[in-house]
Amino acid sequence: MERKGSWKNWGFYLILVLVIGIIGEGILFPAVVVNAKRKNNPVPSDVIIVLGARISEDGNPTPALARRIDLALSLYNEGYADTIITTGARGSDEPIEEAVAMRKYLLAKGVPEEDVIPEANSYSTQENLENAKAIMEANGMETAIIVTSDYHVWRALSMAERIGIEATGSGSLQALTWPVALKNYARESLSW
Repeated sequence: MERKGSWKNWGFYLILVLVIGIIGEGILFPAVVVNAKRKNNPVPSDVIIVLGARISEDGNPTPALARRIDLALSLYNEGYADTIITTGARGSDEPIEEAVAMRKYLLAKGVPEEDVIPEANSYSTQENLENAKAIMEANGMETAIIVTSDYHVWRALSMAERIGIEATGSGSLQALTWPVALKNYARESLSW
């Protein structure tokens, strides 16, 4: 009998956790969707930080990453900042570091070598930002525009604030279809 009771208790707690999770997702999902637009407000800064994302097997940026880089390039060309930091290490299924692939892309688009600083040692958004902050400090930079996918801007800015980067955000279009967009928003809200 005692064993059945303990299973009932575990079942109750499991259901409770599940209900809390569903409520949390129900609150965070719309917040992520709303903040994807609301946090997209770049202002002129010392540097543009492009957060890493997967690259293709051939070493080129995936379409989603290319949209991030193109947005950073547009901001750079419009005079929002004179320097771009590209971030991201080499994943186990990637031929080169994400930061290096992004740098090559920018150089091919005409950005001078001295204006692109690769940070190729980070495996997460937190590490991207911590390592970019170290580069900023070493170069006397104080303000940044963080470029990432639109659904990710809010969380990236929250992380930047926690580690002491004064930043605004700019989000690239993250998905071209609604099913992919919904999946990305749901995954991002779970990340919170």
